[in-house]
Amino acid sequence: MILTRRTLGLAFLGALFLGLFIECGFAQSKRVDTIVLEDFHPAFMGASSQVVLLKYSAYDAGYSVEDVQPAWVGYRLNRNRVGGSAERANKFQRDPRLRGLDANDRDYAGSGFDKGHLVPAADMAWSVQSMMESFSYANVSPQLPGFNRGIWKRLESQVRDWAATLTVDDTVGLWVWSGPVIGEHSTLSNAGRLRIPNAFYKVVYHPAEERVAALLLPHSSSKASLVGYLVSVDSLEKVTGMNFLRGLPEKMEARLESHACASCWTWSSKASTSSRIPRANQTSDTQAMTCAGITKAGKPCRNKTRDASGYCHHHR
Repeated sequence: MILTRRTLGLAFLGALFLGLFIECGFAQSKRVDTIVLEDFHPAFMGASSQVVLLKYSAYDAGYSVEDVQPAWVGYRLNRNRVGGSAERANKFQRDPRLRGLDANDRDYAGSGFDKGHLVPAADMAWSVQSMMESFSYANVSPQLPGFNRGIWKRLESQVRDWAATLTVDDTVGLWVWSGPVIGEHSTLSNAGRLRIPNAFYKVVYHPAEERVAALLLPHSSSKASLVGYLVSVDSLEKVTGMNFLRGLPEKMEARLESHACASCWTWSSKASTSSRIPRANQTSDTQAMTCAGITKAGKPCRNKTRDASGYCHHHR
């Protein structure tokens, strides 16, 4: 009889712990599946900036009327949305909601800058409508051709690689934000309206695994490895003046934003620098690149470097 009671007691405790485990797992799954992207969009800290929120079918944009380009764009990308078959639109269009405050063809004509997508068209190929909307002027910034078609394109490809490796049931997928870094003394385009960014950023957050990657790329050509441009979210916030991941619980936000975790992500070979690296870790390109480091004042370093890491001697 004593053995029977003990057995029943152990069985009861086992069932209780199993129930708690299932409940916690369900709560965790429910928490991930019900979080809202809009609650996490970047917000300017301190002085207010005139940003118009534009919602499209597959992404949102915080459009800066002053800079005539988005301050940020945000969207989600899961495995099912990678590798769509919608044809590239290739026709940029204005958004009537901005009532002429957005850029146009004349702003870019003869400027020497590409109309650089912030939400990549390739990420929107899963739908004809989303592809068309990605060619809104509310989704582009002036980018140097070597930057747009080089390292920025490599970064876009890297994010798609990350999304492609997610499980099929991870429907929330990755949350991605991109935007320009525009300083007070940023130069203007030939037409006099567009402010030319000093750098560009991309923040990738994976809710299911609670990991984040923040990258800050100087607005220049580079063959350096993308991982060399990885920064903490805290340091990126100082550069941009924006608060990222603001929808997270305070302790979780502080933990994720305090450091850069390169090992939390798998970096594909096409995201790396060219395979041939001359001795002394110097890039084969004779043209020096702007250092990817951040100064103690929280601003992008302006030193030049030829090191393959993308950093000057102060930040290596």
